[in-house]
Amino acid sequence: CARVTGVQTCPLPICFPVTIELSIKICLEKIAFGSGWLLVVLMAVTCIDIFGRKLGIPIPLTKFQELEWHLHTAVFSAWMGYNYLINAHPRVDSYTEHFSYRKKAWIELTGCLLFALPYMLVLGHYSIDFFWTSFVQAERSENSLGLDARWLIKGIFVAGLWMIILAIVSVVLRLLAYLLS
Repeated sequence: CARVTGVQTCPLPICFPVTIELSIKICLEKIAFGSGWLLVVLMAVTCIDIFGRKLGIPIPLTKFQELEWHLHTAVFSAWMGYNYLINAHPRVDSYTEHFSYRKKAWIELTGCLLFALPYMLVLGHYSIDFFWTSFVQAERSENSLGLDARWLIKGIFVAGLWMIILAIVSVVLRLLAYLLS
């Protein structure tokens, strides 16, 4: 905690949220950076699909086309939470740009607690049913030449939604540590 706050003796009420916040950040960072290799796979699959169609290669490309959006969803899902955590998401700060850091922190905390967290918790709750129904039904592609296990990509997307919830919790803890210090 001394590394984060710059104070050798850190009161427990401030240290605990900072420690939890850092643990969440490290976890989300590892997931996001670990999924980076999927971009290389996505690029290769996309190139095979494009060259196959343009050159008229007589092989069914349906699996490649479906794999493209599966990989895109996996990369997007793996990065959603981390992007929110590091403030890389789109936002309009023109209204708050002249506010002090403390006032901005209060606005962010209020937005997280009143809007972002409740909305994402409801979405996260129902997303579990979305995944589970697909898993129980052994959902697969509607196309006979498509990929099996559609439930797998739905599960990855659901995990991405829960990573956003973790990121919001992390931001709330960081803001509380800042505002209460």
